[in-house]
Amino acid sequence: MSEEYEYRHEVEDLEQKSATAARLFDVRRIIGGLFVIYGIIVLIAGFTASDADVRKASGININLWTGSCMLAVGLLFLLWMKLRPLSAPGAGPKPEPARPGGGPGAGEPGDREPGSGAG
Repeated sequence: MSEEYEYRHEVEDLEQKSATAARLFDVRRIIGGLFVIYGIIVLIAGFTASDADVRKASGININLWTGSCMLAVGLLFLLWMKLRPLSAPGAGPKPEPARPGGGPGAGEPGDREPGSGAG
C-alpha cells in the first residue's frame, strides 16, 4: 500500500513540474514580454523626437504611435496568457466518479456510447 502511495506522490510531483515548465516556456509570455520591452523603448523615442523627425514623417510622430501599439499588443498577449493559462501537455479532463449502483450498462437509456450499434 505504501508503494502505491509513493508512486502516486511521485507521479503528482512530476505532473506539477511539467505544468510549471509548460507555463514557464509559454510562447505568449516571450512574445508579450518582447513587445512590451520594445514598445516602451520606441515610446520613449517618440517622446524625445525632435521637430525635424516629426516633419520627416509628414507631421506624424510615428515612434509614439508605433510604441503605443507595440505596448498594447504586448499587454494583450500577457493578458491572454493570464486569462487562459496552459495546462500540462497530455493532461486531459479528469474522469467523473462512478455513479452509485452503476455498473456497465446501468446508465440511463440515452447513455450509450456512439457507434455501439444499439438504437
